Amino acid sequence: MLKIFELMKNGDIEDVKDSCKLLGIDDLPDSDAQFILDEVTKYVFDTKNSKSGKKTFDLNLDYKYYFVDFLRLGINLNKDDISWWEFDSILEGLFLDDNSTLSKMMSYRLYEKPPNNPKKQEQMEHQFRMKMKAKYALSNEENSNKALGKLWTYLEKKAGESKE
Repeated sequence: MLKIFELMKNGDIEDVKDSCKLLGIDDLPDSDAQFILDEVTKYVFDTKNSKSGKKTFDLNLDYKYYFVDFLRLGINLNKDDISWWEFDSILEGLFLDDNSTLSKMMSYRLYEKPPNNPKKQEQMEHQFRMKMKAKYALSNEENSNKALGKLWTYLEKKAGESKE
């Protein structure tokens, strides 16, 4: 899957078509293929802090942080070919692993001075825990397909807007 994003860097239409093929999207006009690939990338990697609205992680700029963590796991992202699903699962685990380089970097990036008021601190901790509880809750099959459904709905809407 990382090959897709490497191919996309060049902006060459043949690379875009190859990326779409890797995603299982074939037989699209060139402009549609580029548009769909751009929208999928925005949807998947638009990682913003919900509080500040600022971007908190960038797949390309933060490569040097998670590359080291993958290497510790015996995976050289420059040489080994792993699927998107493997990559995504491992990356998610690295965000949660307090000992990972990525997690440490993110903790520095997201640091906020704690409030002096203990009640306020307790409330902030509770809000954070509830957010994490919802994020990592076990979901039924209907909910697990919801994210993919939202992606396709979003893409269909965007594709319709661009053709008008």
